[in-house]
Amino acid sequence: MIKTKNEKVKHAKINGKTVFFRRKLALSAAFALLIFFSLNIILFVSPLKAGNFDKSSAGTAAGQFLKMVVGARGAAMGEAYSALSNDAYSIYWNPATLIRIKKESYAFMHSPYLASSSYEYLAYAKSAGQVGNWGFSLQYLDYGSIKRTELSGIENGKFKPYDMALTIGFSCYISGYKKDPEKRFVLGANGKLVRSKIDNVDNTVSADIGVLFPEMFSGKFIMALSAHNIMGTLRLDLKDYPLPLIIRLGSVTRLSKYYVITTDITAPNDNVPYLSMGNELNVFITKDFLVSLRGGFNTRAIFDVYGFRNITFGGGIKYKLYSLDYSFSPYGYLGNAHRISLGVNF
Repeated sequence: MIKTKNEKVKHAKINGKTVFFRRKLALSAAFALLIFFSLNIILFVSPLKAGNFDKSSAGTAAGQFLKMVVGARGAAMGEAYSALSNDAYSIYWNPATLIRIKKESYAFMHSPYLASSSYEYLAYAKSAGQVGNWGFSLQYLDYGSIKRTELSGIENGKFKPYDMALTIGFSCYISGYKKDPEKRFVLGANGKLVRSKIDNVDNTVSADIGVLFPEMFSGKFIMALSAHNIMGTLRLDLKDYPLPLIIRLGSVTRLSKYYVITTDITAPNDNVPYLSMGNELNVFITKDFLVSLRGGFNTRAIFDVYGFRNITFGGGIKYKLYSLDYSFSPYGYLGNAHRISLGVNF
């Protein structure tokens, strides 16, 4: 049977609509599964991890270094950064925000931390075109050298404990076929290997999941949701302890081209939820040279530590593809933490 030209055009239109409908249905199903999975994480996984999101749960989770934020920019903004991240640090904050990387992003952080410890972060992320974006990171916390003492009080050498996590992340659009990128939902996920050493060594695997919501009010307001360390245990002193489940709900409010306000509500299952707020002022010295001033606060452990704490500040400079950032985070009588970050974003 030979079709006429009009019949072929009509047939092509029908097939086009069918394909579009099937794709839209598949994306809708994926989004529904995402919401279902997220609810299961919040409602079912967290009770199984022995935490109750309250103060009485302190000390019930291992791998506490996973709660230590990375990147001087986010730290300076009171640790309210999960919806604003747009570089390789996104792997830590919310894997869904990896989608904002245009081509490639390199990140490195060095932090002289508390009690002579040091905290390092190295990451790389890359765009994979229409498929999405991917990246990997390495977190490493070095506690330094500690004297080993027997029960009798006699010193018996030294040991060097450390914690590390190797993470691989991916993000992709899951809704809004043929819409602008800013109007789509984004799904991100991480797989990670966690290793902890005190005197003996133990390893485990875990995962993160994140969602970036479509921009609202002409891009002036953005929200993001993520859940971190949703599985895995570490054996310490002949007992298994779960990793700290962390749920973050973040937002960004762009008051102008030069000024943004961020807010995060963070709920670790081994302590009480806390609020973080930050702000950033950007000043263009020249077209290619940008200076940023940042500040923030959070209510984390506000009644557990005495002295000057919970207020953060810092700044940064950016010249073309290169950025250098610094943050200062006081922890009261425990001391102060400094972070220095380098970044290259193509």
